[in-house]
Amino acid sequence: MKTTATLSLLLLTLSTSAAERPLVFVFTGESNSGGIGRNAEATPAEQAARPSVQIMNLTTGTFTFEPLLLGKNNLREHAGLESYYAGCHGLELGLANAVEAGSFAGRKQVYLVKTGQGGSTIEQWAQDHKSGYWQKFDQRLAVAKRQVPTNAQWVVWFSLGINDAIANTPITSWKQDTLAHLKRIKKELPGAPIVMTQFQSMKRYAATDKALAEIAAEEPGLFVVDSIGAGMESDQNHWSYAGLKTVAQRMVEATVKALGWK
Repeated sequence: MKTTATLSLLLLTLSTSAAERPLVFVFTGESNSGGIGRNAEATPAEQAARPSVQIMNLTTGTFTFEPLLLGKNNLREHAGLESYYAGCHGLELGLANAVEAGSFAGRKQVYLVKTGQGGSTIEQWAQDHKSGYWQKFDQRLAVAKRQVPTNAQWVVWFSLGINDAIANTPITSWKQDTLAHLKRIKKELPGAPIVMTQFQSMKRYAATDKALAEIAAEEPGLFVVDSIGAGMESDQNHWSYAGLKTVAQRMVEATVKALGWK
């Protein structure tokens, strides 16, 4: 029989262990999950190596983690982006700023795996699609799981829907396929909250925003953040340097709340 003192010690141990669990972020979706925020607009500190975010190197063949460095390792193997936007970044800059501000229960470092594909539609993320996007996603997760601590807490940041809206994918089928895709991700990463972006700042994706809100309401473990007021690039389909910071901060807050830390 456990005494009160023993139970208190056990609870303290469990609490401490939970607080020390490493965080592993997975960014996935279309081009906004890669991002075209201009590196030139970032501060000198933001352009320097950021040990606070250990990002997966996707080109050496070893897929090891290394400090985030804008323009060097943040857009590798992101179809439709790397060759055009090598001088750009996505939500990873806001993530690094948040880590360094102590936003994640004081953690000084997190891991990051980027798995997005620019220009992608939900159809292309099907397991058997010739694009191979799901296979790459699966491969990167498998390699990451072998490197991060086994008690790691995984978190997914998801941004997808613009390309389907442009292609006039029926919203009913898009919602159905997106929910199925998100459930596959949940199966790969049990217990990982999935935080999704809406697109209000782009002013033309209301149906997609509504579907995303419905998905979050229907499926446990899914959360959604709005993009109202987030700055845009001139194409009106991508968040700018400032806009990415706005969206990232909202995703940080949603993540902390989903994990029960605030």
